[in-house]
Amino acid sequence: MPAPHKPVMLLSILDLVEAGELATPTVAFNVFLTQRFRDYWGLLAARQPRAPDIALPFHHLHSDGVWAPQTASGLPSGSKATTRQCAIEPTLWPLLCDAPFRRDLRMRLIARYFEPMEQVALCARLALPVPDTAEIARVAADAAGYRALQQKGRDGRFKSLVLAGYQYTCAWSGYRLMTDTSALVQAAHIEQHAQTGNDDPRNGLALTPDGHWMFDNGLWSVRPAGDALLIEVKAGAFAESGGERLLARHGQPLVFHAAATLRPEREFLRWHARRWGFNTDGGW
Repeated sequence: MPAPHKPVMLLSILDLVEAGELATPTVAFNVFLTQRFRDYWGLLAARQPRAPDIALPFHHLHSDGVWAPQTASGLPSGSKATTRQCAIEPTLWPLLCDAPFRRDLRMRLIARYFEPMEQVALCARLALPVPDTAEIARVAADAAGYRALQQKGRDGRFKSLVLAGYQYTCAWSGYRLMTDTSALVQAAHIEQHAQTGNDDPRNGLALTPDGHWMFDNGLWSVRPAGDALLIEVKAGAFAESGGERLLARHGQPLVFHAAATLRPEREFLRWHARRWGFNTDGGW
């Protein structure tokens, strides 16, 4: 069975609306959309291991009456190569803005277009009840496999919420690098997931790969100071030269994009600081 490109695109659009990242009925082909599509696609890897052509469903949903494809200047587009935005069908837009409608549409899409194992992961990702079917019961008979599918869905949810919540901007350096289909930053856990299982998006930081590696290895942590969150560097624990220096970030505040909606929870930051031997007296 071919992978359901169009339903995955619709699930991605519903996420954008719910997150408040799509406030008008014009959908842009950008990283906010395509990263979500890729994250959903990762749940279909057993069926479709190849990377998707995201531009294909983005353009061709017009044949289902969902929207009208347009060029970057707003003119009608005749192919996926020139489609850079889409205007949602006027009668559909207010429905997408209705939370019960979004929930019902998600449940219908999952039940109709996705295989049982995919349904388990998707429902975990979206915090929805798993369909009560004989096929799902057979999947659930393998308890360990069932838990792994659920965790895969929750992992995808964590990644999407953290990256979008930080506007794909590194909280350590303030660096932001994006194309239409990908971004440099990664979703880092503050409390180590392997130890705590904490999937709360407030347990996340968007970090560049180098900032992520240094954080996971305890070379820096975060100390609250009033309303600010300051970077604490473990001087003497490493040697560095060239590039952006970690030591230069000591005492500097975390960097949040002006449109970022997510902040790390201080309780989780305290866990990380204690885990790596930073002083947690006062300010918490």
